[in-house]
Amino acid sequence: MRFNTSNYRIITGKNGISDEEVRKSTGLSEKTFLWILENQYIEVPTLELIADAVGCTAAELSLPDSIPCNENCMEWHKDQEQATLTLSQRRIISRVEKLAASRPEECQIIARNPNGSVCAHIPVSWIRINPKRELTEEQREERAGRLLQR
Repeated sequence: MRFNTSNYRIITGKNGISDEEVRKSTGLSEKTFLWILENQYIEVPTLELIADAVGCTAAELSLPDSIPCNENCMEWHKDQEQATLTLSQRRIISRVEKLAASRPEECQIIARNPNGSVCAHIPVSWIRINPKRELTEEQREERAGRLLQR
């Protein structure tokens, strides 16, 4: 994700927070912190740590990707309970928005980009890989017959 250094400087200046205080609060090394500020790239968990340290939302410190993107991404680490999604497909975004409204303790939209894509958190347990069933014509007819009998 891209980091909005300009907004970071405005927010820290307004709140009277130094880079050193942010680094200590987040546990980032000086080298890592300076790299983020210089290159304007950051991982979502680190972005959230910095946002908490300066007293703003992650969306206020993020920038939209510079290249229009049509991909959807899921990211989580082994033994983590929360996954981060970056979504550009409208159908999936709508579904996540409904879940964020109905189940805010489990699903949060953390950033909305001007291009319409979103970044969200969901429980890892919600992620499933379900391949489409390959049925023969006979199997389809058998299932259709069972449905009609009900």
